[in-house]
Amino acid sequence: MKKVISILLSVVMIFTMFSTVAFAEDGKNIVEYNGKKYDLTNKHPWIFVHGMGGWDKYGEEAYWGGWASSEGDVIDLFNSNGIEAYAAVVGPFNSAWDRACELYAQLTGTIVDYGEAHSKEHNHDRYGYDYTGKPLMGEAWDMKEKINLVGHSFGGHTVRLFASLVAYGDEAEIAATGEDTSPLFKGGHENSIYSVVTFSGVHNGSPIANLIHDSFFMTGIIALLNFAGATFGSEVLMWDLPMGHMGLTPKQGEERAKFSFSTIRTAVEAQDNCGYDLTLRGSRELNEKIKTVDSAYYYSYSCNSTNKTAFNTYVPIASNFAMFYLTSLYIGAVEGKTIDGIYMDESWAKNDGIVPYASALYPATEKDNAKSYEEAVNAGEKIEPGVWYYMPTMEGFDHFDFCGTIDYPTSFEDFYYTLVETINKP
Repeated sequence: MKKVISILLSVVMIFTMFSTVAFAEDGKNIVEYNGKKYDLTNKHPWIFVHGMGGWDKYGEEAYWGGWASSEGDVIDLFNSNGIEAYAAVVGPFNSAWDRACELYAQLTGTIVDYGEAHSKEHNHDRYGYDYTGKPLMGEAWDMKEKINLVGHSFGGHTVRLFASLVAYGDEAEIAATGEDTSPLFKGGHENSIYSVVTFSGVHNGSPIANLIHDSFFMTGIIALLNFAGATFGSEVLMWDLPMGHMGLTPKQGEERAKFSFSTIRTAVEAQDNCGYDLTLRGSRELNEKIKTVDSAYYYSYSCNSTNKTAFNTYVPIASNFAMFYLTSLYIGAVEGKTIDGIYMDESWAKNDGIVPYASALYPATEKDNAKSYEEAVNAGEKIEPGVWYYMPTMEGFDHFDFCGTIDYPTSFEDFYYTLVETINKP
């Protein structure tokens, strides 16, 4: 009997050691986890934006929950600890511009306005889904309340462009529609963006995107999307495909789209999709358009799941996510090549399975405005807005680990609790 009681007490002690305990301390929301205290006082809402091919939840599997291998759901983790967090669901295969417009409409509870100038240039409808009465945060965002933006993978392009538009607008759209211009394109709200965080952001593109886009694969993918829209509608498996403005999937309220070779050809030629934006030239064009918001804090997180071989190539480690093995091998062998006018050195071969190390750190246009967060902190420097701070590369972790499978430094919770403290610190 004593042995049973001893075992039970041991189990209780272990559970207590690793459990999360929340309590108030001087008006702050202090959470104790794994023997460490974290200040999780909610300052500003967090908006999470998925990458290419992302979704919200498919059954019980959330994008921000690491699929079936999840340690937890990021959004649930935040909200259960008093941190206001929301997962936006934008077009999984749409361009960064279109996704930024969709994000704005979701936050403000309005109709998606892709902009007159942009829509004419890319030969699609100006308006998309109607989110009237359904704002993401419950109440319509007034562009005055500060928000934290978090983008994973292609979500990095999306939140960077969104922040730039909110702050500085777009001259072409203002010239095209004057007073009828969406508030998103008018700018003037730079103080509403508190921080921009990217996880494995594809800031400078990926050779994988060039491989896909510059071949018949891109046409095949767009044709497949149109086929899905004509056969199943806008909801296919885990995805909601808001591509009705292009004619590829049904418009809101319609059941099916029309399968059309001319529509497919138009969409391919328009180059208004994630495939083009993720190429090295597409990302370079976006970087030239996107402005860093002077009053916002910028942080980038990168990881590496490869090892260097004796042949000067990089190969995936054994624990690399299986879906990323082939792509990791391809990227790992690019050193010495030139793609879209950019010479691929060793930093482009090292990768997380999808994104090269050189691309995940910061946009190339911000090279002179970027610095190591670790070095800045160790030097006692004040963290400044408008500067790109890149975090220490997380070795042994792949592209999808940020979405819930992460185990760094000791757990999923540790990473995100530390993230909140980091963003709230300035």
